[in-house]
Amino acid sequence: MNIFIDTNLIIDFLTKREPYSEDIKDIFQYSVEGKYELFISSVTVTNTYYIISKLVNASFAKKKLEQLMELVNVLNVGESTIVKALDSKFKDLEDGIQSFSAEEGNLKIILTRNVKDFKWSNLTVLTPKEFLSSEPESSL
Repeated sequence: MNIFIDTNLIIDFLTKREPYSEDIKDIFQYSVEGKYELFISSVTVTNTYYIISKLVNASFAKKKLEQLMELVNVLNVGESTIVKALDSKFKDLEDGIQSFSAEEGNLKIILTRNVKDFKWSNLTVLTPKEFLSSEPESSL
């Protein structure tokens, strides 16, 4: 199963931000075991670097992103994605870019901590906890 991971969850995972990091950590573990393939957008990389470099420092941010690149696939954000996001009903441009990036990558699920921010998405949007509780035990 292919899953798009929103920026807030990547930051939670990389910084071990409590209480949010536990469920996303489980999803990454299942991915390492081959149960899921995880995707992020190129916008996530730059935003994550910026935020973590401000929270901790640039060296730490770079190291964490290098580790992340071993665990995820990165979807490029191009002009069509940005135009769709600008023309959409999304209140936050980044959320629109994330949603359309996932859609253009033929993904069906977005995981985020902020489900309400994706109310205009055509995809299934869940928190990590909702996703994990909706998965049959046999698939985990």
